[in-house]
Amino acid sequence: MDYMDHPAIPAIPQSAVYDIIIDTVYQSEKSTIAWPKSGSVKDKVWYIIELPLTATQYISIPNPMGEDKENYYPLSLIMATIWIWLYSYIITWFTYEITIALNLHFSIIPLVIFPFGIALRDQKKFKDMNTMVKVFKEKIPQQRLSLAETFSGPVF
Repeated sequence: MDYMDHPAIPAIPQSAVYDIIIDTVYQSEKSTIAWPKSGSVKDKVWYIIELPLTATQYISIPNPMGEDKENYYPLSLIMATIWIWLYSYIITWFTYEITIALNLHFSIIPLVIFPFGIALRDQKKFKDMNTMVKVFKEKIPQQRLSLAETFSGPVF
């Protein structure tokens, strides 16, 4: 017997679970282009540092989550792919040039520097996961949450 079929646990439609996830994630994500309202100096400094990338992506990638914009998803996917390609090219080029300039072995920078970038990226994922666990405990405490459910809605 699946835990969702258990009589003590009321069934929740999968669409409701995804709606809660998307509403929660995008509620915090909608304000990323706006000036941070918190009085934290750290948030404002990060906003200024990230502004060139955030603003250009905000302008160049249409949001298919808006009202009457469902047909923008192919364009959003193509533009996001272009951005990923651009980031990959710049990172590869930069790594190559630094390695040549410092006369290092080609595996030094990827093995030492890149894991720190991945750790920074994963901090955001960990924060989002903790937010979703908190929301699930408040709104639907009987529902189990997996990592795949947390990010599959906003990603796809």
